[in-house]
Amino acid sequence: MPDFQSLADSAAETLSAFESTIRAIPDASLHQADPDGGWSVAQIVSHTHLSGLLFIADLERLRHHDHLFMFREELGHDVIGALPHSAEEAANRLASLRQALSDCLPAADEAVLAKSVDVPPFGKLPMSVLAPGIVGHLTAHAEQARAILRKRGAIA
Repeated sequence: MPDFQSLADSAAETLSAFESTIRAIPDASLHQADPDGGWSVAQIVSHTHLSGLLFIADLERLRHHDHLFMFREELGHDVIGALPHSAEEAANRLASLRQALSDCLPAADEAVLAKSVDVPPFGKLPMSVLAPGIVGHLTAHAEQARAILRKRGAIA
């Protein structure tokens, strides 16, 4: 079973690398999407930022209940906030999330990992499975953004 410190370490590693990538691109590249369609890099950063913060809120909510019913949006599904206007702001959002997860995940109640959430249409999921999945979600979006930047020639 995962522990919150290892999840925080994994998230910090992913977000630190993602932040470094974003700090190395020009502002115009931030607003480019995959040539085949989909979100822009700015949208991915905003989604990653909000999804990670919602995860912290989910853990706190679950601390108070043995089981929790949630809508997908409460896990960050499809959530996008205000888009960062510059690469610096985008990188700062990733740094902010990295710090929040580094502070909050190790402080989370380990008993929460034994609890479950019911998220339609995904069904009932134990937090011991969902928590690593959410950190993996952040990692997948970081790679998605790097793939866009590679396709657009902004990074090697």
